[in-house]
Amino acid sequence: MRYVFYKARFNIRFASAYRKGELAYLSKAELGSWKRAMYEMLREYWVKGRYGSIRKKIVFSFCDSHIEVIRRTEPCDKNKPIVVLCVRNDIRRIKMLVDHYRALGVTQFAILDNGSDDGTYEWLLKQPDVDLYRCVAQYQTNVKEGWVNRLISYYGFDRWYIVTDSDELFVYPGMETLPLAELTKRLEDAGVKRVKALTLDTYSDAPLFTESADIRKDFRWVDSDSYTEKTTSAGIYRIKRFIGGPRYRLMNSTVPLDKHPLVYWETGTISSDAHYQFPHSYINEAPCFAGVLHYKFIDADLEEFKKRASGQSTFAGNGIFYRQYMTFFNGRERQSLMYDGSIEFTSSEALQKIPLIDPRLPG
Repeated sequence: MRYVFYKARFNIRFASAYRKGELAYLSKAELGSWKRAMYEMLREYWVKGRYGSIRKKIVFSFCDSHIEVIRRTEPCDKNKPIVVLCVRNDIRRIKMLVDHYRALGVTQFAILDNGSDDGTYEWLLKQPDVDLYRCVAQYQTNVKEGWVNRLISYYGFDRWYIVTDSDELFVYPGMETLPLAELTKRLEDAGVKRVKALTLDTYSDAPLFTESADIRKDFRWVDSDSYTEKTTSAGIYRIKRFIGGPRYRLMNSTVPLDKHPLVYWETGTISSDAHYQFPHSYINEAPCFAGVLHYKFIDADLEEFKKRASGQSTFAGNGIFYRQYMTFFNGRERQSLMYDGSIEFTSSEALQKIPLIDPRLPG
């Protein structure tokens, strides 16, 4: 009954958003495709009686968030992935991210700025290959997924996207010589529509939150052998997930490390979670040959992590993971994350040293 009630509300939300101009850029056919896909996603969550009421925020955010279009261009070739993300106050890492993907052949970014006041917005505004959007609504995990879907809806289905965060860099075997556009063509030929990646928390050999002039150079260490696999639920499916890394090894944090950052977005695809997309039936089929370098614990993060660890956190689990990080840090201010299994990630060859990653490309 709850699903039927919310479905009626969703119909009203979609119709109202279209009438008010919020979704007027979509054709009626496209609007219908997004609406049907979101209904299917929520129905699957409600079948198990879990998370449906939380995931409805994705629909409300997609329909109701007032997103200001600062600059929007026509989409590039479908095999050149558009990099999609939301950011707030992360000027150092966003510069690193844009440089990284430009080197891999990306020519178009779709970035939503969530009220930055540290120069991030102004810097993005100067970048000719960045399509820029702005929304000042309060961040919340499922609200952000609504924003991600909105950004993708501006460019349409049947093309490749990289869905990421500002502190993440997608890496894959041979990336030094294999551009992303060639990788996606190879994946299409092999019938692959999603790529699974292992999140690799990066760290330096210095204590946590130590000042760094060059993040990419200093944060070049990752765990090689601390990862394990577990099974959990996504909607009505049982899916394989990864845990591990320094946060698990030292902080007892079971934050999931699996991600699906490179996706061929066909009709019916929805960003339903920060780690994977709906339909969930694809999750276990996605090959895992890639990694996501995750730049946490830089010097600028300390004060922000303290806020996220508070009881009023808008992050997943009400900030439980950030409380784990700060509990570990307090009293260990001079400890680094290094251990005997630490390896340097200075090229994609390092992926071959991590057992959960199969570095063989499909096809």
